[in-house]
Amino acid sequence: MPGPIVHLIVQQRLASRLRRVEKANHAPPTLSNLLAADPCSPYAGFGSMGPDFLFFSMREYGSAIGDLTNFIFKAYDALEPFIEFYEEHIEPVIDAVEDALTALDQALFNGIFTDLSNLASAISTTALTAIGSVITSNVDLFYAFYPKVQAGAPENDWYWFDFLHYRRTGQFCSRMWDLAGGDDDLKRYVLGYASHIGTDVVGHPFVNSVVGGPYRMHWKRHKLVENWIDAYARNYYPDSAKTKGCLNLTSDDTYVPNAINGSYYYRLCAFPDEKLPEKLGNMILQAMDDVYGGMAHPVTFSFDDLDDTYRLWLMWFERATSFGSMHPPTPVPPPGSATAALVTDYVSGLPSFPGSGGGGGGGGGFSILAIFAAILAFVEWLIDLVTYTIEWIITHTVDIFLLPITEALALLKWLIYQIHKGIYQIYDNLRWTLVLGGYFFPEPQDLAKEPWRRALLNTSFVSLTGGGSANFCIYPHKQVNHNVTSVEHHLTYPTTPVELPYAEPMPKELFGTYPHVFIDGGIAFNPVAEGLYDVKGPYTPGFYATPSQPTNCMSPTSVDFAWTHDLDAATWNSTQFGSALDFSARLILARIEKMPNFNLDGDRGYAWHTWRATDPKDIEANNPVPVEESYDLS
Repeated sequence: MPGPIVHLIVQQRLASRLRRVEKANHAPPTLSNLLAADPCSPYAGFGSMGPDFLFFSMREYGSAIGDLTNFIFKAYDALEPFIEFYEEHIEPVIDAVEDALTALDQALFNGIFTDLSNLASAISTTALTAIGSVITSNVDLFYAFYPKVQAGAPENDWYWFDFLHYRRTGQFCSRMWDLAGGDDDLKRYVLGYASHIGTDVVGHPFVNSVVGGPYRMHWKRHKLVENWIDAYARNYYPDSAKTKGCLNLTSDDTYVPNAINGSYYYRLCAFPDEKLPEKLGNMILQAMDDVYGGMAHPVTFSFDDLDDTYRLWLMWFERATSFGSMHPPTPVPPPGSATAALVTDYVSGLPSFPGSGGGGGGGGGFSILAIFAAILAFVEWLIDLVTYTIEWIITHTVDIFLLPITEALALLKWLIYQIHKGIYQIYDNLRWTLVLGGYFFPEPQDLAKEPWRRALLNTSFVSLTGGGSANFCIYPHKQVNHNVTSVEHHLTYPTTPVELPYAEPMPKELFGTYPHVFIDGGIAFNPVAEGLYDVKGPYTPGFYATPSQPTNCMSPTSVDFAWTHDLDAATWNSTQFGSALDFSARLILARIEKMPNFNLDGDRGYAWHTWRATDPKDIEANNPVPVEESYDLS
């Protein structure tokens, strides 16, 4: 993380940016040529996922990842008939109705709408049951992924997903580079992996600033914000002709140029037969053993463990990027005056609209649970509306047949539009609850919705959904008190106390900006900040002897810049490493053979290396959270 879309956007642009950096440094174009020689390499694409695919490890997460993915897949299955509804049912019904009217065939007419009624009722109630049951059950399917580091568990009980973000991250990448040898496929994988490191180091501080703290304390809100940043980036950055060519689109694909759903980006990471190549799996396993074999680490993986994890991840990513969207209804004008009495009769019998629920944006009365309840009540009303409309048409068959054919057609097309609109709104409202729950990526139309389009993308507006406001120096916030039944805490900015000492969330110049700035915003980097590659530890020795003050996120405590906090404090008012794409290219060219061990969660402060609390078992309860003085973790 950041999410898979941002990582692929960076990876797809990496060869050209790497070439620019090579030229600026008078280096041969060896690495850029390697990537350019196979621009569609799934090794490079999947490499850019870094360790994130391990979130789908059945070996470690067991029933938790099974419950989560099963729900997501069932939600896709429940919504799939809606996507087919227009082409398979609305268009044919319009044609069939015209034929029935022309032939004066009332039996055919009634049969058409009876079939439509049965179908609409079936798909609507199925979707409402499948999705509404989880949304209203007060069960947070993400709670089971509580990071073991925050739970105070020993490191051999951690998940590899977390471990590879927190321990010897650069060393692991560089060891894979050594093991890749002369295999160009494997080298492309490692270059993609290195771009993941660069994008995490720059991107996670941005994500965390909108979230209010790092993944280990706010993992569900972290996922939600990353989903929105992915949707924003997909909408902002168009595919190049090269990238589009790599998607191998066919006439059966419903490619959407600005949406994740319809991007087919899974194909950038799909190996033949959608299986993990044996040589790649063996390289990863060997690097795990070489780098982590002498220290406490999570459960030892086999090749089958890696392959199973890759397949489950790819199955999810394929559904997320190729599912499609329902065709929105095209407005139809009301029929003419000859149908006025029938229209009045139709309108007079409409089901009563449900009472208003939920609350507005901002603090005070804002209630996400009430919004969910209101959405589901609206969906139930829409189902009643669609059912009523179809039944009204069937009941008034004789009256419709007595109208002039042009008037009858106009009335029916308007009523069919009401049906289509109702079905579409059922689909869109259920989909929207899944977006707010963090289960689905937002669609382009969601990026226009207030307050979410700003509150989940820009630190200046985080308070719009309730909770607190983002203050550059008042960071990071402790975990919100929640449990497995807390399903709405992730939608508001935390107001919890700060985990001390105070830290810099991200470069000050990025505060109050939108995600494209950190991805590839054309921002200059500060060469002084590159001293962060080789710092000795997080703080000057003896730092904890002085009570921490809010100004500590800005004021250095030493002048030799050998410590992350001090170098951060001296460069926070610049853009520090610059954009994710530029930094990834510079990092790869300079350090692919000896990558710094950056903490990939952007945890505690900007560009911290992998760190350990001095009292890890009580990391959640302690405040301040003292950390070991050296980054040299055994």
